[in-house]
Amino acid sequence: MSDTVIQQVILRKENDSAPSGKAVKRMVKTRGISVVDEKPSSLLIEGDEAAIKSATQSIKGWRSFPTRRYSAPDTKVKVGR
Repeated sequence: MSDTVIQQVILRKENDSAPSGKAVKRMVKTRGISVVDEKPSSLLIEGDEAAIKSATQSIKGWRSFPTRRYSAPDTKVKVGR
């Protein structure tokens, strides 16, 4: 079994015409991404690397800055022989 790759990304609002932080927060949460910290013009999000990449590409007016990437171990119990 392979480990899941978890990534933390800072999303920063680039201009006033971009969607609000609340709208972006709702958008990323529907994709299973956690919001770790929130400011009026930035969000720190964490989740599966592929889900974050997909979500951030669809958000216009916000820029992403990857900060941290790590592997979460598989937590399934393994039966020994």
